[in-house]
Amino acid sequence: PEFDAELRRRFGEFGPGVIGTDRDLVMSNDQVRVTFNTRGGLPVAATLQDGYTRYGGDEPVSLWVREQSDMNVSWDVPGVGRVGFQDLHFKPISEGPTQLVLESDLGDNNAIRVVHKLEGYQVKTDINFIGVERLTERQRLFTWNALGQRNEKGLQWERQHSAIYYLELGEERDYLSDGQEDDEVLESGLSWLAFKQNYFSALVGSPEPFAAGAKIANILPEDDTTYVMGYVAEIPYDGQQLHFYFGPNDVAELETTGFKEVGRIIDYGWWIFGWVNRNVILPVYGFVANYIGNMGLIILVLTLVIKSALFPITWKNYMSSAKMRVLRPELNEINERNKEDAMERQKETMELYRKTGVNPMAGCLPGLLQMPILYAMFRFFPSNIDLRGQSFLWADDLGAFDSLLTLPFSIPFYGAHVSGFTLLMAASMFVYMRMSMANQSMPTQPGMPDMKTIQTIMPFTMLFFFNGFASGLSLYYFTANMVSIGQMLTIKRFFINEDKIRAKIDDNRSKAGARTKPSFMERLQEAAKEAEKKQKETERKKNDARAKRKKK
Repeated sequence: PEFDAELRRRFGEFGPGVIGTDRDLVMSNDQVRVTFNTRGGLPVAATLQDGYTRYGGDEPVSLWVREQSDMNVSWDVPGVGRVGFQDLHFKPISEGPTQLVLESDLGDNNAIRVVHKLEGYQVKTDINFIGVERLTERQRLFTWNALGQRNEKGLQWERQHSAIYYLELGEERDYLSDGQEDDEVLESGLSWLAFKQNYFSALVGSPEPFAAGAKIANILPEDDTTYVMGYVAEIPYDGQQLHFYFGPNDVAELETTGFKEVGRIIDYGWWIFGWVNRNVILPVYGFVANYIGNMGLIILVLTLVIKSALFPITWKNYMSSAKMRVLRPELNEINERNKEDAMERQKETMELYRKTGVNPMAGCLPGLLQMPILYAMFRFFPSNIDLRGQSFLWADDLGAFDSLLTLPFSIPFYGAHVSGFTLLMAASMFVYMRMSMANQSMPTQPGMPDMKTIQTIMPFTMLFFFNGFASGLSLYYFTANMVSIGQMLTIKRFFINEDKIRAKIDDNRSKAGARTKPSFMERLQEAAKEAEKKQKETERKKNDARAKRKKK
């Protein structure tokens, strides 16, 4: 009786449910092994069984770890305080490999029953408050906290791609700051929320949205290299069915949850860059991967496909550059003749373009059209789980940095290793930029930065920037640079005849006087003249004003 009275004092109507013995219960399939405990009745561990292992060993990836992660449903009991599932024991009513029914007996025909069903990487959980629904309504919360284990080769790289991702009602997928401490109180209802790491996620959601007011936070572990990120979530809970996902960041697998925009947990980039990745690069990648088994070769072939598709743009760019290169002696002469007079220099330059029919902007648009692809690939490879654990040449994991040489010390902003693919990428970038400079069409304008200096600094900077990046990304850029060099040599040798270009320019020059409709360059020239006229008028007014002040 004294024990019963103490339970009643501490837990109120829920005291009878506290009594019980702790015991583990397991549901398992080919994808994931989920462990439950009779205390709490909710998952206490989730370990993948589909071949994904932590870097450097055979230990399976764990996305929910006992004593480092916890989840709970709790509520306020007047005169008692907070009571929750972690205070209660749940007896198994039925056990199976993919279904588990647990019940906490509260006496007087009152109970809390929990039904778990395992489907792929998902656990679908129904919670029924039998006879105690009213007693559990007061400030009921679902709390979900975890320390994300380190699973990859590079801690900083993995940490920079870890954060809480979520979807509010009526909004697009959002997230807290990647790799940083951050927090948010959500003002709208919540559809789903994920503790995301670079290649894996633990997610909870519901077909019936959670109410507004969820509190979420990223927490960086201080001086701890065992964990990537701390995650905290406190969600208003009205008894909805809970859907848990413990699995890889794979679009097809994530979308089996049925949640809107859940595939965008994989951050392929914002705006047009993400669209290009999801609607262009992914389908092409999938097609190539169907026929080639080696990931390194897939990257090489994918690069060739992309560069071939962009070849018409590249051709246009080189053709424009060749035209400008033919004009370079005359442009240099104009610059030399008008060193001190910028307006006159611009005027004569525009006049030259008008007479020759050359558009200096023609080479800019093709370059801009390639930018979405360039940046999209920068986001695609580091986010693609297919690269994880795949070896190629000396790289043991294309999803992490490659170590051609391990240093006995750490270089600031560089690290304690030398990435071989980053070296190749930087070297090929240097060669490509030197060749591009040799074919540079525009003379260096006074006041502009020295391009020779830039072409030296850029590859050197990339050594630091990419040394810790996924080696698959550096392999792609190295291959792309080499293909660009090959295209440049091929176009210059077999397709561009500067004598014919010069003859065409001379022909345009001779016909310039016969034009009746102003060309694009003529409109530019007219705009330059108008700007010069306005500048002179402004200077005249200023001089008149100064003269009047002096007379006074």
